[in-house]
Amino acid sequence: MKTKLLLKVAITLLVLACTQGYATAWSQEKITISLEKASIKTVLKTIQEKSRCRLIYNDDLLPDQTSVSLHVENATVPQLLATALQGTDLGYTMLNNNAIVIRTNTVNADKITGTVKNEKGDPLIGVSVKVKGTTIGTVTNESGHFELPATPGAVLIFSYVGYEQQEVSGNHNGPLTITLKESASGLNEVVVVGYGTQKKTSSTAAVAAVQGKELAKSPVANISNSLAGNISGVSMRPNGGQPGKDNPDIHIRGIATTGNNSPLIVVDGIIRNNINEVAPTSIASVTVLKDAAAVAPYGLGGANGVILITTKRGQTGVPTLSLNSYYGWQTPTYYPKMLNAQDYMRLRNEAYLNENPNGTQQPFAQDLINNYADLHAKDPDKYPISNTKDLVHMQAPVQNYNLQLSGGSKVMRYFASMGYLQQNGMFDPVKYKRYDYNVNMEINATATTNVTLSLIGAVQNTNSVDAATTPGQLFRSAYKLIPITNLYYSNGLWGEFAGNSPVGILNAGYSHRDANSLLTTIAVEQQLPFIKGLSIKGTFSYDPNEFTIKGWHTPFYFYAQNTATTPYTYTKQISTSEGNAAAYTWLNQEYAKNQYFTYQGYLNYHNTFGKHDFSGLLVAEARRNDSTGFSARRNNFAINTDELSMGSSNKNDFDNNGSSVSGSQLGFVYRVGYIYDHKYLFEASGRYDGHYFFAPGKRWGYFPAFSAGWIISEENFLRDRSSILNYLKLRGSWGKSGNLAGAAFQYLNGYNLYGNAYAFGNGTMVQGSRITTEANPNITWEISTKTDVGLDASFWKGRLTLELDYFHEKRTGMLLPPAVTVPVEYGLGLSDENQGIMENRGIEISAGTQHRFANGLQLNLNGNFSYAKNKMIQVFETAATFNNPNRKRTGRPMGTQFGYHSLGLFSTSDDKNNDGIIDSQDGYNVTQFGVLHPGDIRYADISGPDGKPDGKIDAYDEVVTGNPVYPFITYGFTAGASWKGFDLSLFFQGAALAGLNIRGFQTVPFNNNNSNSSYEYLNDHWTPTTQDARYPRANQSPYANNTQNSDFWMMKTGYLRLKTAVLGYTLPARIANAAKMQSVRCYVSGQNLLTFSKLKFMDPEVGYTDLETAYPNQKVFVFGLNITF
Repeated sequence: MKTKLLLKVAITLLVLACTQGYATAWSQEKITISLEKASIKTVLKTIQEKSRCRLIYNDDLLPDQTSVSLHVENATVPQLLATALQGTDLGYTMLNNNAIVIRTNTVNADKITGTVKNEKGDPLIGVSVKVKGTTIGTVTNESGHFELPATPGAVLIFSYVGYEQQEVSGNHNGPLTITLKESASGLNEVVVVGYGTQKKTSSTAAVAAVQGKELAKSPVANISNSLAGNISGVSMRPNGGQPGKDNPDIHIRGIATTGNNSPLIVVDGIIRNNINEVAPTSIASVTVLKDAAAVAPYGLGGANGVILITTKRGQTGVPTLSLNSYYGWQTPTYYPKMLNAQDYMRLRNEAYLNENPNGTQQPFAQDLINNYADLHAKDPDKYPISNTKDLVHMQAPVQNYNLQLSGGSKVMRYFASMGYLQQNGMFDPVKYKRYDYNVNMEINATATTNVTLSLIGAVQNTNSVDAATTPGQLFRSAYKLIPITNLYYSNGLWGEFAGNSPVGILNAGYSHRDANSLLTTIAVEQQLPFIKGLSIKGTFSYDPNEFTIKGWHTPFYFYAQNTATTPYTYTKQISTSEGNAAAYTWLNQEYAKNQYFTYQGYLNYHNTFGKHDFSGLLVAEARRNDSTGFSARRNNFAINTDELSMGSSNKNDFDNNGSSVSGSQLGFVYRVGYIYDHKYLFEASGRYDGHYFFAPGKRWGYFPAFSAGWIISEENFLRDRSSILNYLKLRGSWGKSGNLAGAAFQYLNGYNLYGNAYAFGNGTMVQGSRITTEANPNITWEISTKTDVGLDASFWKGRLTLELDYFHEKRTGMLLPPAVTVPVEYGLGLSDENQGIMENRGIEISAGTQHRFANGLQLNLNGNFSYAKNKMIQVFETAATFNNPNRKRTGRPMGTQFGYHSLGLFSTSDDKNNDGIIDSQDGYNVTQFGVLHPGDIRYADISGPDGKPDGKIDAYDEVVTGNPVYPFITYGFTAGASWKGFDLSLFFQGAALAGLNIRGFQTVPFNNNNSNSSYEYLNDHWTPTTQDARYPRANQSPYANNTQNSDFWMMKTGYLRLKTAVLGYTLPARIANAAKMQSVRCYVSGQNLLTFSKLKFMDPEVGYTDLETAYPNQKVFVFGLNITF
């Protein structure tokens, strides 16, 4: 409470901690002024500039026409004011500090008094109080109290920066108590920063925050899937929608390194990497730190940005019990539409004839194709029609329940929650369950001592398919299976394609992962009364987590059908054709325990002296971790019992493993802030960090940052002069931060052991050891040098807010493998070196507005836009690419895609002699890849060894074919409305300037062993009658010329997606209260509901690697209920 009060005092510029003696001294200060025919305002401004006093007045009180000539030497401030105000109805009041309030001298027996507070009950100092329609006014004092002459019935106008203006009638008996509400501009918002909090108005860093209630609108297991688009500068790429394994890749301000580019995760002030274990309903806010001023306190961990998660805390008041729940279902955003039996056979025949124009041995007779449906009806086992989509649950249920209890007094506040989440998968074995809890208490042990205790825990169960495969591999098997093979026989057994069966996988083993985690924090803060504003704090955190994995594999069986017998006979066989799954049964079990210890000591200071506001922070932080794990495996089980003791007794079937790891980090953090006259902001921060990764003598690094801000709207030339612009701040920062590069102990030689290396004595084989990679004793961390310039503004009393940022980052010291080859005699690989350099720059824009109409309808719109593009300044590459401007990697964004430039597809007009082949006889003298035909891809001959076209398509012809798979642009906007209990929220999120190679199962026919294809290809591929088609002619297997990396296969993956939509209704309070409840709200919500993209057959947010065979991203529909008792 005291901290909040001090922050409010800082904003108003009125609490000046001085003694009466100091007040006497400044009031007797003598100054000289010479002004001729100046306005009263000019006189007051001049007095303030030449003295140490602070004049408080309302512009509306000052007479517009009065001019004053003042020529005085060595006069005190009271003498000057008496002379200047002579002949007006103005007077002045000297407060018990160096502030003077200019007031009216209106004499009236009636007066109105009162106190102005904020919504938390803190008094507001410096609030302007004016009698509507007059020039009578005053401001509140240090206690928030005001007194002004007014007749009964007068309407008072209360206005204060960052708060909504309020009009109140003076028809009240006794003093008024006025509570001002914070305005939509959020100027009074307190944001969480590194190791503390700051008021948004006094922050000089690039910081963005979102309330937990906004993120909780998305029906997701964890907030990582809903950050992008809600916060400027944050981009996200899903890695599929598998329950329990759907954590996306998160980037802040793009990608700025070739190494680890994940942001640092901090939960309740402690560095933790468990964003997926904190329930969205338990989160109060999420803050993203982006520039050097914000991330410098995190030293070696801050270069990629920091995500600060603050969980909910108890509030003073009666106990409040709330239930939040939803139930719904998930369905894929996209699912490939594979060919049916007849279309598959037709395409196979077409591919055969393309390769054998005069061939007579087509794979399928035309009569068979035409009559296949009838034949299937008569004998489905001999003439099967299969669709692997039948194995998939297209509507998988999801449910979530959370119960929260909150309350407390001024002495103790508490919060407790418990939740349950269950997600079913698209296959029966795939499921995820999470039980979570959050308990915290805050106790004012004494008037100056505060104690907090927090426990956050989660128990997770993740189940998946057989341990020898993955759901992604299973999807791949399903897409491959041709529709004229037996998925199931009529007797319930299952068939195969190319020796593989997705049904066999689903009837095999399992993979179970059970994990539990606990985040514990205890902190004690003590105010030191002998120095105003000084406090110390100690924090201890112990975070244990452990998990077990049990993987059970049984052979993947299928049944081979013999149609030569009557009835048909079936032989059980084992599939080993894909995934390298063993033909025997095995069981693997793992156990791991990790412990993380954090010790923090704080020294915090904040105080004001006149126009000067000082703050300081010192933190010593020590972190330690240790991990232990072991695993055991047994092969060749004779019986189908999944226990290690039931496996083979042959020692050759035994395997076990174990490891232990420990690490430590020590850092010293500082932050010093200075604000002058609440207009000029300065801050210096940094960290001196040491880490066990590096060699002695190279373990410590210093990461400083400096920032400054100018609140232009507080200047006299702008203050209160515009009804449009209410707040304007310019800020800038520069600094350094670090990023751990590579793995620990790369400065040492590492030895690998291997068996059966040598035979000694009687021939017994013993282990050997070898060094695989040379050591690098000079290895160190990456260094990020960041620069940021920003502008914050508020217009029309907070109805429109705007934030602009330009940022630049230079990352040095990135680890790169040398691009040289050493003779095999050298004996070991070369070590990585800190030689990589990358630049990253961009802009961010955030804006928001809201309006309430007279009929109660409230509308709001908030949006953000981010552009971040990197460039490789120094990267090891071969001379072949470096010296070729078309192929050069240096100077281009990381991940830029290269290949050949396509000139489209050859047409029949290119075959001049109509022999079905395009070559020199047709005037085409460029050698590509194999024999060319109409319908094949034509490539541009761009260059050769001498830099000129050479009639051959090879590496010299490579060019940039597309942007990286990650987007340069991300954006999002949320539109909301509420009226008479109804609320609507629409959150759109998008990305642009990204590219994807779409060559795969859906676009290349028979991509693997005559595997199935999709209607995406069938409906848009080249034939003599469809020569303007998107895809090349059909071949019986992937054709070398048509499967080269080229821009032919590149597609822009920009998109706009309705990420979340919520429609809710809150029952009228009288109905809820009649049922002994405070509030009842029901709602419907959805995620990933609509997508607008040029990429129509695949999710534009598909994972980076698995692409179309990844577990599909999910579209979610839920019905929810929120009840507060």
